[in-house]
Amino acid sequence: MNEKKEFKKLTTRDLVGNLIGLEMDKEYLELRDNNILEADIAEVDQSIADVKQQIAKKAEGIDYFMVEMKRNADIIDAEIKSYNDEIKRLRQRKNAISRTEDYFNKELLPMIIQTAGNDGKFETKTSKYTLYETYGPLIVTDEELVPTKYKKATISIDKKGARKDVIDAAEDGIGIAGFDIGKVKRIRRS
Repeated sequence: MNEKKEFKKLTTRDLVGNLIGLEMDKEYLELRDNNILEADIAEVDQSIADVKQQIAKKAEGIDYFMVEMKRNADIIDAEIKSYNDEIKRLRQRKNAISRTEDYFNKELLPMIIQTAGNDGKFETKTSKYTLYETYGPLIVTDEELVPTKYKKATISIDKKGARKDVIDAAEDGIGIAGFDIGKVKRIRRS
């Protein structure tokens, strides 16, 4: 018979749970008064050392993985910068085309129609141009004189500016209405 042993690789969470359980077992053995064998405590100590070694190995793997993630994030940031530079270049090209088109429509073609056209009209083999007058863009000359029905207001919260005051108030046990801040756990790698 060909029997396969199933080997389940323990997660870091499983290992930490095992460590806590072994430390509780050791405390229990030390609290018992009767028939405490030094071999039992030594066996639990060895198991604790083994689990700590496995946890250290897992932590090294996590560290390697985090370094790789950071490297990949840096590569992605470089790609994003490259794409942003290309987008900027394409937008500049588009703006140049738009300015050229505006020059043709607002300056060059009206000048041609006025000088070479008949009664505001000019024809070529491919197009027919007609010059007409219409209202241009609206220009605000004095904002205070504009009626309020044409005004819009936008309110935004300065979270960055409020953060220090909210933290100071939270440390004093007061708090500031409309804000909530809680403590979170962070990791600093060195």
